[in-house]
Amino acid sequence: MQDVALAAGVSQATVSLVLNDVADSGISESTKRRVRETATRLGYRHNAMARGLKLQRSDTIGFISDNITITPFAAGLIEGAQVGAREAGKHLLIVNVDYEENRDNSDAIEHAIDELIERRVDGVIYATMFHRIVDIPRSLHELPSVLLDAQATDGSLPSVVPDDLGGAMEMTMYLLGLGHRSIVHMSRALGPSAVDLRRNGFFAAHEQFGVAPLTDAVIECEVTTPAAFEAGMKLLTRSDRPTAIFCFNDRMAWGVYQAAAELGVSIPGDVSVVGFDDVPLVAPVLRPPMTTMRLPHVEMGRWAIDRLISGNTQLEHEVLPCPLIVRESVAPPPEPERAKVAT
Repeated sequence: MQDVALAAGVSQATVSLVLNDVADSGISESTKRRVRETATRLGYRHNAMARGLKLQRSDTIGFISDNITITPFAAGLIEGAQVGAREAGKHLLIVNVDYEENRDNSDAIEHAIDELIERRVDGVIYATMFHRIVDIPRSLHELPSVLLDAQATDGSLPSVVPDDLGGAMEMTMYLLGLGHRSIVHMSRALGPSAVDLRRNGFFAAHEQFGVAPLTDAVIECEVTTPAAFEAGMKLLTRSDRPTAIFCFNDRMAWGVYQAAAELGVSIPGDVSVVGFDDVPLVAPVLRPPMTTMRLPHVEMGRWAIDRLISGNTQLEHEVLPCPLIVRESVAPPPEPERAKVAT
């Protein structure tokens, strides 16, 4: 600032007021312009560290995740938080913890949070790789924190999650509305919130529609494309093959697509296939493009950062809707099934 002041012919105080955009400083526009042009010419950069020490804040938000940075879901969550942070003049510092290696090791997460605290972040967003209920790491209570795609077991922190229940209900109602009565839900064993809620939504839609689900309406397997392929091969070769398959996520639906191609089963002519998540590298690029529910990850990331920056101390729990994305993988059931529904 001394160099800029000398070159611009003004005081260092004037330079400080101009470069920090202090309102009502009484400095003329021509002087402001001269100071800024001089700063640019000299390559002046704000010393964020020094400014943070003076103001006792870093203008940095910690974003800690358990593996989402290597999943397709990361982009939207981080994008939403990044946009909100940038608009507020903040920066994100992202730390990733391997969920599979540390699911029973709370010390790893505590250590990661401690590192963020040591770097004097102004707050922390704690994001999980899928919607679930979590025990809150002790150190998260040492500074403002928000849960992203998770809920606290004790309700002690504000949180934001997708409406998995409502999304599954809407998708199932959509299939039922087209005339499907033989619908299978392919998922994993119960456990994480997202799994339980989507399964509950599947059955709730049948009840609301006044239609009894199949006796074996749920097929369980690992939530992976290869596992769904094997399950799909068995399902699509049954004599009582369903007319629609609602997969827990897009990766599983991709496996069912592969099984259908292997068996010469037409999608959606012979069977309708739908997913959940709307993964950009899966759902819209499959052939035919797949109908799915979109997770509101960008909106969730934005809500988390806005909630954190606002300083609101209320323990809110926000549930954001999942929009239905209709593409070409769904059609009314084949003629014999439609005749059954009509009668």
